[in-house]
Amino acid sequence: MNALRQRAIRGVTWSAVERFSVQFIQFIISIVLARLLLPSDFGLIAIVMIIINVLQTINETGFGAALINKQSRDELDFSTVFVLNIFLGFFLYDILYILAPFISIFFKQPQLTHLSRLIGLNLIITSFVVVQRTKLIIKVDFKTQAKASFISVVISGIVGIYTAYNGFGAMALVIQSLLNNALNTLLIWTFVKWKPKLQLSFNRLKSLFDFAYKLILARLINTVFEEAYSFAIGKVYTPEQLGYFNRAKSFQTLSSNNITGIVQRVSTPILCEVQNDQNQLSNILIKFITSTAFIVYPLLFGMFVLAKPLVSVLLTDKWLPAAGMLKILCPVGLFYVISTFNRNVFNATGRTDWALKTEIMKKIIFIGIIIFSIYFGFKALLISQIVIAIIEFVVDTHYTQKQIGITPIQQLKSLNGIILASFAMALLVGISTYFIENNFLKLIIGALVGISVYSTICLIFNICDFKFNFRNILKRVISPKS
Repeated sequence: MNALRQRAIRGVTWSAVERFSVQFIQFIISIVLARLLLPSDFGLIAIVMIIINVLQTINETGFGAALINKQSRDELDFSTVFVLNIFLGFFLYDILYILAPFISIFFKQPQLTHLSRLIGLNLIITSFVVVQRTKLIIKVDFKTQAKASFISVVISGIVGIYTAYNGFGAMALVIQSLLNNALNTLLIWTFVKWKPKLQLSFNRLKSLFDFAYKLILARLINTVFEEAYSFAIGKVYTPEQLGYFNRAKSFQTLSSNNITGIVQRVSTPILCEVQNDQNQLSNILIKFITSTAFIVYPLLFGMFVLAKPLVSVLLTDKWLPAAGMLKILCPVGLFYVISTFNRNVFNATGRTDWALKTEIMKKIIFIGIIIFSIYFGFKALLISQIVIAIIEFVVDTHYTQKQIGITPIQQLKSLNGIILASFAMALLVGISTYFIENNFLKLIIGALVGISVYSTICLIFNICDFKFNFRNILKRVISPKS
């Protein structure tokens, strides 16, 4: 158990280094790009990414997870998946190339044909690196991924800003995306040193497919649904509104989805290793949820209170409509943390049939909610995300209880201290900044008050073993060699 704990800590550390360093650079780049480009530019790319993200899910989800789950995997398994991924990459791009003109007609945006065919090349580029990334995840080696991601995002970001400054518009975002994926693929190939044998075994493919196809369908359904909001906004409303939504979503994603993703990538192989021990699965699940919520929840509560100054200071006042959208999206992130780790249990227990069943059941309900909410206007469409997040939490935790015995109430109780501390922090931040008119000053004071209050509450009530962890960090800072 100690060895497993050390691997988890090491994996989370380097996963955090990769995500935080990369996301911080990307965040800075996105701020600069938002100042240089128009909301409609981001909206056009968001429309294109609806289709690409769906197609990407088919190639990047399922077979990698099947390799992680399979304890007796060998080189033939890896080579089989490698060959399959490349075939799928070209095949999916061909589909996108054919669909591109119809996408333009459907959304009544002629430039989407050209943009789709260009940015769609990512489907081919990323297909060459799926297996290499899977091998790194199996080893819980996120240090290598951190190096590749950081270098590629810095270079592509600089090029993206240069092209945006020179009037390329939405094409600047396309160039940035293609260069980022191309460099990342090249660097991982350089670092991993794995040479595929270009062999494809139909017997191995069949055994992996038996595990993967349910997971692919489940993730595909989930991705289609996640893109449903962008689809609805892009079709029913305008690219400008989709641009505002896209920016608001990026703030929420940065604080909840990306931080959760740091730990989630580590949790998958760790949970798979103890797949036959329900007690360990329950304990590890709770540990991953609470350690993630400890960071994510105060960020979401803080963003809810400081949404307007945050958007105004970082993106300028032309993006202010995104602030109201961000407030609505913050509660969604609270449930996202719990649901994400609960869905990982399906992978660990091998019950991908249940994963598929729940996704179909949830998404049928969710699509109905989206269609119904459109009738009441744009704000109702946004609020429906909170309703959907609650339903998803109920369903996911119910099936987790069926698999490993831990109840939804037990999971929520483990978060009581974090929720109360975050709420108290948000309340005091709101009070301390209420009479401040200057948005920059409001943001700075709010952030300082938030950090101080949350840290103090966690220290006094020892939330998530704060005292123990704080002492360990302090020791490492004072005596790094020990």
